[in-house]
Amino acid sequence: MKRNQIHILLLALVFCCAGCGSLSAQTKKAQDNMLEMSRALQVFSDALAGVTNLYVDTVDVQDISTYGINAMLSRLDPYTTYIPETETADFNFMTTGEYGGIGAYIQQVDSVVYVQYPMPGSPAEESGLRTGDAFLAINGKRMIPATASEVSNALKGPIGTDVSVRIQRLGEESPREVTLTRKNVVVDQVVYRGMLDGDIGYMRLSSFTDKSAADVRRAYGELSKSGDMKGLILDLRSNGGGVLDGAIDILSMFLPKGTEVLSTKGRQPQTQESYTTTDQPISTTIPLVVLINSGSASASEILAGALQDMDRAVLVGSKSFGKGLVQSTRPAGNQGILKVTISRYYIPSGRCIQQLDYSHRNPDGSVAAVPDSLTNVFYTKNGRPVRDGGGIRPDIEVEDETLSALVYTMLAEGRIFKFARELAQKKAKPAHLSDLVITDEDLEDFLVHLEAEDFKYGERSKQALDQLKTLAEFEGYKGQSKEEFEALAKALTPSLRKDIEPHREQVKSLLRGALAVHYFGMQGQYAINLETDPTLKEALAVLNSPERMEQILQPEKKQ
Repeated sequence: MKRNQIHILLLALVFCCAGCGSLSAQTKKAQDNMLEMSRALQVFSDALAGVTNLYVDTVDVQDISTYGINAMLSRLDPYTTYIPETETADFNFMTTGEYGGIGAYIQQVDSVVYVQYPMPGSPAEESGLRTGDAFLAINGKRMIPATASEVSNALKGPIGTDVSVRIQRLGEESPREVTLTRKNVVVDQVVYRGMLDGDIGYMRLSSFTDKSAADVRRAYGELSKSGDMKGLILDLRSNGGGVLDGAIDILSMFLPKGTEVLSTKGRQPQTQESYTTTDQPISTTIPLVVLINSGSASASEILAGALQDMDRAVLVGSKSFGKGLVQSTRPAGNQGILKVTISRYYIPSGRCIQQLDYSHRNPDGSVAAVPDSLTNVFYTKNGRPVRDGGGIRPDIEVEDETLSALVYTMLAEGRIFKFARELAQKKAKPAHLSDLVITDEDLEDFLVHLEAEDFKYGERSKQALDQLKTLAEFEGYKGQSKEEFEALAKALTPSLRKDIEPHREQVKSLLRGALAVHYFGMQGQYAINLETDPTLKEALAVLNSPERMEQILQPEKKQ
């Protein structure tokens, strides 16, 4: 090669290296990360091999490795997780609302699992299973004791296959043997719909799947077919979210086509996206009220927040959960799924409502909420101020109804469900839901039933007091505080009949709702729960006052 050609080549390499200087700076961190990842994989492999070969007992490799992976991912946020093959069916059900099974909600009480409610048209209903039937065995395998998860897994299976169940019906001496053929069960996410006050439509959406929008559209058609619906209440309380596209599709029903309702921003270029409504709306004018609470999260907040930002709906209830992060899935080894947070989402006003900042943890590893003093003000389409960081704040706040430890334990342990099962054997089916009553005598029988079962509640206060006594003794205060401890112990000792007095009507209403399932299905229970719902009452009051609704959505117009 000639000397001048060599000089030209060297010059070209110099210019190339100069141009790549920034690239080298950008890639150095990535290379360092790859090296660290390689080292971490080696450490993980060595540790797993070590305990598998040397630990004193046999090690379930899949179990501890799955636990280890998720322990690692939990340092990022609660939503980035590894889903092993054994749990992918449940995850797919969350995104599609479909599964192969018999179509029955179930309820665990102690170590017994019961049919809570067979879905209409399901194999469970067609085979004659009823609310309150207890599962004794499934495919010959004993199911007492069992958990609800164990029974659910045993009932699920490939579509078209048979499953044999032995159930015990209250009031019958001998068990029943029932064979069911599994079907593709599609759960309607609009768990209740109806007309209130004669002309106000109501629908409760339980979660967001790829079929939620179709469920909402169908429910809207059912409610509006009479032509008398003058307003709609969309209940998103305790709806933890799900598929993002479901929220976008529902927004398309109530906002003009082409409206931008969401944008996402992440570290990778492909996570920068903008979402607009794509379908012709079913109505851009019907008055809307959306109900939210602290259990409304993710896609629920996208739907509620976008409607608020576009001044399309009045929000009633309490502040939502505050999840402004978006997850995506990708295949992982051994048929598993990696669900990873890839971006933050921003609703039309430009705000992100993420409550917790997982990227800046406290020294102890805990995560702090964004304080109100550090939140920023944004504005809706009509100029109403709204804030970021901390969930969606409703336009009309109604305090969440809280359950006492007594009532919560009754529900969580299935005591109300179990007693309603016995009441259903004694009471004849009423002609109408309004004829269904729980008397004071029924409540007394319930208390006797709880006392006979040695029902326990309020144990956490006693445990905390015992811990305080131990600490006081360690620090030398127990002797001089003896009388105070004795008085506090007496005050914290549960007394069923005394403690239930402030909640008598609430417990009677819950018993009535649980009993209604036996006669009128889950729709009856939902209808009873709505009768005394303070948030719903406020929503109806707003929809029945167009002037008040306009003043909320267009405050400047009224001044």
